[in-house]
Amino acid sequence: MRVWLWQTWKRNIHGILVWSSNYWTSSAAYPDPKHPQNPYLDPMGWVSGYSTPKGTRRAWGNGDGRFIYPPESAADGRPEAPVLAAPVDSIRLEMLRDGIEDYEYLVLLKKQLDRCRSFMSAEQIAQYEALLGVPESISEDLTHFATSPSPIQKRRAEIARAIEALRSHREE
Repeated sequence: MRVWLWQTWKRNIHGILVWSSNYWTSSAAYPDPKHPQNPYLDPMGWVSGYSTPKGTRRAWGNGDGRFIYPPESAADGRPEAPVLAAPVDSIRLEMLRDGIEDYEYLVLLKKQLDRCRSFMSAEQIAQYEALLGVPESISEDLTHFATSPSPIQKRRAEIARAIEALRSHREE
């Protein structure tokens, strides 16, 4: 999920679309409304609609459409009393948030660079512009990307230092 925003930046895409954040049950895979899917016992996102016959289980993907989960007391869809507990965050949601913050760092660096560009040398501009690129260690393409946070954290730290340097940069 975190790499998704780096891939978005790399392709100059301005925005993302999340089709659902709380897709907890599939009416095709779990057609009995009195017994909906419990995402804690069955984490697979099953296809609903698209002419999928009731009782058919076609996998969408583990966790697809789920960024938050129901409180455990409501997970089976039959709580004994009203549930006032908050939904449960997923690691996917946390990684998406980090990716959005990474994207914002890139936006901030670009804005600071644009602000300072007129009084910087070509070499300085090139040094900062290089940081606006997404290295292959983070995302080579849509199917080859970092599975460890290390290259992302390293690049984010470099971008943060560049933002701070440009914030303190004054016209000479």
